[in-house]
Amino acid sequence: MELYQLRTFKMVAEEGHLTRAAKRLHASQPAISAHIKALEDELGVSLFQRTPKGMTLTADGIRLKEHADQALAIVDEMVSQAGKLRETLNGELRIGINTGADSLRVPELFSLMKTRHPKLHMHLLHCMSGEVLNKLEEGGLDAGFMYGENSSEKIVTAELKNLGLVIAGPVAWRDRLTVASPPELDRFPWIMTPADCPFHNVASLLFKRHGILPAQVVLVDQETTIKSMIKAGTGISLLLEQDVRQEERDGNLVIWKKEPLSLTLSIACLKRRKDDPVLRTLFSVLSEVWAA
Repeated sequence: MELYQLRTFKMVAEEGHLTRAAKRLHASQPAISAHIKALEDELGVSLFQRTPKGMTLTADGIRLKEHADQALAIVDEMVSQAGKLRETLNGELRIGINTGADSLRVPELFSLMKTRHPKLHMHLLHCMSGEVLNKLEEGGLDAGFMYGENSSEKIVTAELKNLGLVIAGPVAWRDRLTVASPPELDRFPWIMTPADCPFHNVASLLFKRHGILPAQVVLVDQETTIKSMIKAGTGISLLLEQDVRQEERDGNLVIWKKEPLSLTLSIACLKRRKDDPVLRTLFSVLSEVWAA
């Protein structure tokens, strides 16, 4: 019996579907099916009932999943304890960043980590807040920056700052936009972010409060692209205040701020790994950086 078979068993049981489990494990569906069959052959029992809607645990499967969960938890704890036994922090720390490095104070973080833990190498990967949560659960990240509320019981977060949001628009719309009341914001075309983006959630709450039915002209998931489209006169959009104040002073765009809007910035990791020495160090240093 191999650990990867147990991890596959656990993922298929949680997803109830081979395709979804394969996607989360970054494997092919035939490979996932082969893992399950090999495990069933070795155990001599059927773990799942195959149905048109997916995979359902059998009575034996339900009982054996408890043991699989316990076995995997023990392995994870062993890995964690091994980390605690190391005299120095080393290896690679994979961190998901959901916006520009400067906005997240990554240069300051890198400077402190490099000075204190020179054998620990940081690997930064760009991904949206929703992707951060998924990649943490899939094992693709060790930690990640995220906006908004944590929706997963498997994830633990530490809030770094509550960030102000503003609505930014093209300079040519200054006279109309700056005097508009909240309900009048539906007179402007909107550049929106995907539904799983925390910025989208803040915008949706604003629309609901004021009965706004926005005209969405385009869907964008990159802040730099949103800024470029605003400057080109495409529409208005929500952006972090700290990232657009200089743009406003330079005359590149205008800001509407008649209602306070905000979003929390946090650092996140798997709850079961929160006591890992590397992650404890990361959280501590980030707290220091953001307190400065």
